[in-house]
Amino acid sequence: MTPPAPRTAHHGGARLVAAATALGSVLLFAAPGSTSAAEEPPAAPELARWTAQTADSRLLAPGVEYFRYKETSPIAQRTYPRELNVVRIDPAKGALRIESTFGRKAGTRETVREMVDALPEAPLAAINGGYFMNEGTEATTDDVPESIQTFGATVRDGEVMGASCQLGKNRYSAVLQYGVPYITKLETDITVTSSLSVGQPYDEATQRVDDVNRNPGGALGCPRDADDAAGELGPYYDAYDKKLSAYTDPTEVVLFNYSYKTTTPKPDVNKHITADDQAGYEVVLDSTTGKIIDGGPGRGGRTVGKGQYVLQAIGDHQVDWLRRQVEKNADLTVTQKLWDHRFEADGIKREIPLDETVDVVNGGSLLMRDGVNKYGSTGATGYAHGSCARLYDENGQVKELSGAILQAKTDICRDSRTVIGVDDRGRTLLVTLSGPRDQYYPDGGFLAEVTEPLKALGAMDALNQDGGGSTTMLLGGGTRPVNGLTDLPAPGVERRIYDSLYVATGGVPVVG
Repeated sequence: MTPPAPRTAHHGGARLVAAATALGSVLLFAAPGSTSAAEEPPAAPELARWTAQTADSRLLAPGVEYFRYKETSPIAQRTYPRELNVVRIDPAKGALRIESTFGRKAGTRETVREMVDALPEAPLAAINGGYFMNEGTEATTDDVPESIQTFGATVRDGEVMGASCQLGKNRYSAVLQYGVPYITKLETDITVTSSLSVGQPYDEATQRVDDVNRNPGGALGCPRDADDAAGELGPYYDAYDKKLSAYTDPTEVVLFNYSYKTTTPKPDVNKHITADDQAGYEVVLDSTTGKIIDGGPGRGGRTVGKGQYVLQAIGDHQVDWLRRQVEKNADLTVTQKLWDHRFEADGIKREIPLDETVDVVNGGSLLMRDGVNKYGSTGATGYAHGSCARLYDENGQVKELSGAILQAKTDICRDSRTVIGVDDRGRTLLVTLSGPRDQYYPDGGFLAEVTEPLKALGAMDALNQDGGGSTTMLLGGGTRPVNGLTDLPAPGVERRIYDSLYVATGGVPVVG
């Protein structure tokens, strides 16, 4: 395989070449493809239950097609027909690249529009990315900056931005490398190793790093390892006002990198989590040499400089270890590894080398695998899948339930949806399903209602991204064809999120 060409990344990497077939090898050639936009887009693929809006469908660039659909016959419980928006990206027809970005800061939220505005060039299309949660509480004081944490493996330009969930409770992620998403279960493996060979507290030269760019003590959304206990409840609620657990661990080491660009968290960021109350210990490292630049007891309020790492520790064991490194003037080496578990059933654990060509966006449910629809059809059993069976019957009708149920407007079973996938010809699919753009009526779909058109589009692999009010798709020129807005912040206002995926020109086309 020809090695990837350099890329100009959104915050200092190399330009990713456009890529490959979905499941096969990659063959690149040096000459860029035609950039003429004179080619007319083909007719929108026919999809059962959906009517193509031919006036809106168009060619965004050679190899990048946009199709818009409206629901043909909405069920009685919907006031308006929903929309399906599809961007299809063919790496054989244009010099294209698919990447992700968190915008200006990895430690705070931005809208997709703000993220793409921060890029050096306007992308052709962009969608919202992975799952995240806000840190802190309403009781957080004004001098504590807003912060967020991603959950599930997250990587930007080869730098880990968030650790994977515990393998037993793992989520799927999309690896964006060589221009085609590769959907798999990932394991992050992050350690810090001392140059000291003797005199270590507990005789350990290496410590595990629990996560990156988050408040120590409280993993949100999913446990990162076996030490994370689902004990304390945070101020996080689903559509039924049910509290969601924070996975707490009072013995953690957390790494902060330059991309964080938010001051490191002080103790007691979250008033509902006692595990993060410790004063702890904090050191500043040169990220290249491992030299300790500064360090001492207490933590928080530092800005991570360019070319630096900051390590925070809580727990007697971890604090003692870090304190000894400062006292002995040790060098500390941070190692980050990424393991692919897609073929773990065959006993294969494959390392994905982290370099500037690698982006990873975390996701949720695996919707399609090798062309197999993982959620069935929207027929007799497709609607009431899994936990949604408590709310809906086999035809998707709301059950008569006691208690305050918000039903179809905001419950997670019918949230707006965002999907990334790849079809049987190696083309990337970016898909959103939500209520209509011209009406504020929050209505999405069951996962089975997403997999049905995905199957018709020829999807081989597909991953459900963050949805609900996060669902967003932007086209070049600032057009917003759809924004989910299923709950907050308000009608017509885009939600601020953690990251986004986009397609832009660059690299070389793929043949083979």
